[in-house]
Amino acid sequence: MTRPPNILLILSDQHRADALGCAGSAFVRTPNLDRLAAEGVRFANAYTPWPVCTPARASMWTGVYPSAHRIIDNVYGIDNAFAQVGAVKRTVFDRLRAAGYRTAHFGKWHLGEGKPPFFDVWQESFNSRCGHWIGGRLDGDYRPTVQTDACIRYLEAQAADGDGQPFAMVQSYYPPHDPFTAPARFYEPYRHRGVPFAGYYAAVSALDHEIGRIVVTLDRTGLRRDTLVIYYSDHGETFLYRAEGEHKFVCHDEAIRIPMIASWPGTAPAGAVRAQPVGLQDLAPTLTELAGAAPMEPCHGDSLMPLIRGERAPGWRDGFYVQNITHVSGIAQRAWVQDGWKLIVSDTGAHELYNLSADPEEELNIFDVPRADPGFDRYTHYPPQAGTIPALRDGALAHARAIDDHEGIALLAALA
Repeated sequence: MTRPPNILLILSDQHRADALGCAGSAFVRTPNLDRLAAEGVRFANAYTPWPVCTPARASMWTGVYPSAHRIIDNVYGIDNAFAQVGAVKRTVFDRLRAAGYRTAHFGKWHLGEGKPPFFDVWQESFNSRCGHWIGGRLDGDYRPTVQTDACIRYLEAQAADGDGQPFAMVQSYYPPHDPFTAPARFYEPYRHRGVPFAGYYAAVSALDHEIGRIVVTLDRTGLRRDTLVIYYSDHGETFLYRAEGEHKFVCHDEAIRIPMIASWPGTAPAGAVRAQPVGLQDLAPTLTELAGAAPMEPCHGDSLMPLIRGERAPGWRDGFYVQNITHVSGIAQRAWVQDGWKLIVSDTGAHELYNLSADPEEELNIFDVPRADPGFDRYTHYPPQAGTIPALRDGALAHARAIDDHEGIALLAALA
């Protein structure tokens, strides 16, 4: 029987999808992530199902949307969100352990203050609100570096063990989440060029450096070809640009789009870019398929393995569905992204429609722009909306029904 591969998940907090050199940024320095993409697969349209930490993380480990796992806000002061808040009690790690995997976690968890029972190793881990600098000193120890050191020791031990048991490891970094800070040497490329939010991009580059150290360790220990590495983030960062939210809690692309890269030399084709819409709910079914573990039940995601291997994926979703509650006003929202359009439906009736091809910044809400007949050319800059809104609504409504999202069904069904 072929030994299943190792799994190494590296995630960050609030990393924008466009803050990557391999995604086309002209000024962000991410040579190690760029290398990971050049040697693997980059998902150009990856999303979070809910643009805030805890709900997104619960979805990545259960394979279901927050409307199903019921963890819809950040948690503090409890031991285990799955056991104490969530409606889904078993995670992908339970299944991986049952399939014979060692499990390990390093860094930010944000699903409870206690050590979860499904991790064999729990090092340098914390729930949230833990400073990026140990002891709070800018000239002290940078927490991501300390986490990486622990991760490297773990990988070296796994390579030396030689017992054939695969591992599933999570390295979860808190940056580039605010406060935006990083070791001084990473600031210089951004300060000298006058890049806004230099600390944010410095933190991205600092994490890139730490990720490079991990990849070098995989190469040095001989683990690389037997290990699937996936890098991603839980959600993006708005820089407080939008009227609603604190860096997130909105359905605009800067909050819901995330970076996602999968690297597995010899299995994932080098330099491939996938355009299919994928999300965090796809991680759990990907890992269970890879491990030969029992499938997630229920599950709203699909395994990414066909896309990672470069196989055909007939029937893959043609749009992406997002759930949200705004932070300031508590407005329930559902969003649907498809074919260069985005529809955001709110329970206040303040709906939004964006032509992402003409307006990728989502500056102009054209939901209420007159919806001209197809032959009327007065609004040629904005293709007629008469059929666009119903088509987007129908796509979103079909997905809401498929995942049994009762609130989403009600919001979308009420949209004329």
